[in-house]
Amino acid sequence: MAHLLYVPVVHGSAEMGSAASGYQAAFIARFGEQKWRERCDEYNAIWRAIQDGIDQRIQQRGVTLQRVKLYQDSLPVCGHEAALVTQLAEQGSENHKLLGVLMQRGAVLVGSESPELLLEEYRLLQAPGHTEAQASALLEQRDRFIARRIAETLGEHELGILFIGALHRVNLYLPQQIAVEYLPIERG
Repeated sequence: MAHLLYVPVVHGSAEMGSAASGYQAAFIARFGEQKWRERCDEYNAIWRAIQDGIDQRIQQRGVTLQRVKLYQDSLPVCGHEAALVTQLAEQGSENHKLLGVLMQRGAVLVGSESPELLLEEYRLLQAPGHTEAQASALLEQRDRFIARRIAETLGEHELGILFIGALHRVNLYLPQQIAVEYLPIERG
């Protein structure tokens, strides 16, 4: 049986791209510099807890990192997955830094999303008058694609780690032969 560790993703400024500086400025203007630093510290603590939790699960399962597959929210199947992860890690993404560490230790990165569906979602969200129903239907298509990718690439006796945003429901579309475990985030 294959196992999948379902890891909730907390997006940070690096994942916001060009909107990050505007978000930071608006937050500081409203709540102050001290609250921004506290928010950043909390974000970093969450990612340290995620890394600790993943390390514990890998150790408990007794799998080598070469038998671990990494799946990432919004990472297209494109042949340049590692370069994309490196680029976002260099921009400060804790999520992508962790992927890089796991890859350096031997884990295998797998493109998880349809580039066409990601582009379609981007266009939809930019379009005035798009509906929640349209966005939900597209998110379901993305989730079904991710589930298929995991089913196609995660072998028996392997551990997959899926870094996924809270709105996703990939777990609903996975085959029964993949046991799903959810990583609780405990901050000390």
